[in-house]
Amino acid sequence: MAAADRTRFLKHLRQAPDLLAPLPQGTGQNLLREALLIADHNAYHVGQIVLVRRLLGAWE
Repeated sequence: MAAADRTRFLKHLRQAPDLLAPLPQGTGQNLLREALLIADHNAYHVGQIVLVRRLLGAWE
């Protein structure tokens, strides 16, 4: 996620009156669900980086 996209999404989260309200352009999604998907996705990639560093012996 680009820095500008992250900044824009965080702005939406802060200004949202209801994180559980369905998004108008979606099919039932809401801001909370999208935030949790982003967090889960990022955690997956952090885990991949940790695994590769351990396998390469590049962990301090």
